[in-house]
Amino acid sequence: MDAIVLVGGQGTRLRPLTAARHKSLVPICNRPAIDYLFSWLRESGIERVVLALGLANEDLADAYPAGVRDGLEFVTVLEKQRLESGGAIRYAVEQADIRDRFLVLNGDVYMEFDFRQALAAHEKAGALVTMALSPVDDPSQFGVAVLDADNWISGFHEKPPLGHAPGNLVNAGAWIFEREAVGMIPGGAVRVEETLFPSLAERGRLFGYVFEGLWEDIGTSERYLSLNQLLAARSESNLGPECVIAPTAMLITSSAGAGCAIGERVVIEGSILWEHVTIADDVSVRNSILADGVTVATGATIDRAVIGHGATIGAGVVLLPGTIIQPGSRVDGATT
Repeated sequence: MDAIVLVGGQGTRLRPLTAARHKSLVPICNRPAIDYLFSWLRESGIERVVLALGLANEDLADAYPAGVRDGLEFVTVLEKQRLESGGAIRYAVEQADIRDRFLVLNGDVYMEFDFRQALAAHEKAGALVTMALSPVDDPSQFGVAVLDADNWISGFHEKPPLGHAPGNLVNAGAWIFEREAVGMIPGGAVRVEETLFPSLAERGRLFGYVFEGLWEDIGTSERYLSLNQLLAARSESNLGPECVIAPTAMLITSSAGAGCAIGERVVIEGSILWEHVTIADDVSVRNSILADGVTVATGATIDRAVIGHGATIGAGVVLLPGTIIQPGSRVDGATT
């Protein structure tokens, strides 16, 4: 069975972290985020992955070239213009010559559910498309599905106001497609979430598969950081190769990438350090993301901040919650 992975987005919600790196390549516990998706696909019995690439996605294409890798065959399909989800699916099916049932995934999600059970439910229901649905605490940032008594999706509410959602089951970005459904996608650059899915829901052909288990959309820095914290808590070591940490430093539910150097009496908690981050003595980093090549001088305090690649934080600087530092910037002074 084939899987189309939609990776054509520009990662605007994750900027400045995506200024020089595709959003699917941002590290989670020192692995590219999309690697976890590929592992899940492999475990699910998928044999071929079609990467639906957008414009300016060369770094992702270079990281996963066409060919066989760890038991998965990769095929890359490059859009010549922006096609949105519907156009991208249609184009990938044509270019990769997909003739049978297939799976579609958003490239910026993490999931842990039994795909074989979802596939069995899809077949039993006789659906044209089955949408994986995840229960969440706050559905206001997602598309919320309304189910009937037999789990057919009867309608959608896109990003309902907090406290006004008709339920808590959200589109998890994983869809099982019958081949004939592709012909029902309108032409041009269209979103299936706004065209095909509502149409199928009206006709009673869109099935909802509700799953339990860890799921996250890493499209924002907050959700990206939250997932890293969850996975870091599962592992005894989240250090990349040639990462040097002083004996008095503490790394708590955090990850530090290859070539990081962390000084004495440093506390790093609930944070992500990309590659080659240098942190001097007596620094506190909490609930923050430091991209590759960031340098932090002695005595700095960083709390709930996002720091772009190659930035420098001066001695004694205090970064207040919500601070975003652009790539290559230098910050000096007591408080920002």
